Amino acid sequence: MSDVDSPVLRLIPYLGAFTVAVFVGLPVMGNGDLLTAVVVIAVAYFVTYYLVRYVIGLIVRNRRSSTDEQD
Repeated sequence: MSDVDSPVLRLIPYLGAFTVAVFVGLPVMGNGDLLTAVVVIAVAYFVTYYLVRYVIGLIVRNRRSSTDEQD
């Protein structure tokens, strides 16, 4: 995601991943198995982070290519 210049766009994947990790982790932690909770939270965090980062990269590249075509 080196082509993303905005600090806000760099922050969004972290916030999204943290939010998903909390909302997925809370019900799993209620079961009492700490190891399962840690694994589920870690997987949810990294999957969400990279998915959001990928989508933002696609959007930024698409917008840049569409503005280049208009010139």
